[in-house]
Amino acid sequence: MELKDEIIINATQVVVYEALNNPEILKQCIPGCDELIKHSDTELEAKVVLKIGPVKAKFKETSR
Repeated sequence: MELKDEIIINATQVVVYEALNNPEILKQCIPGCDELIKHSDTELEAKVVLKIGPVKAKFKETSR
């Protein structure tokens, strides 16, 4: 999945990094994310639902 956008966040890099490593906060940042599971410090699993026109699809991605 490729997401493109630019957003200015009025916070330090440390605060942003910690937030993006928090599964609950990261889930809110991923469009269509139904579930984000942290299996370990290096592995996350995301379940995402996307709808483009008449097509609706569910995706499951594991990041290591």
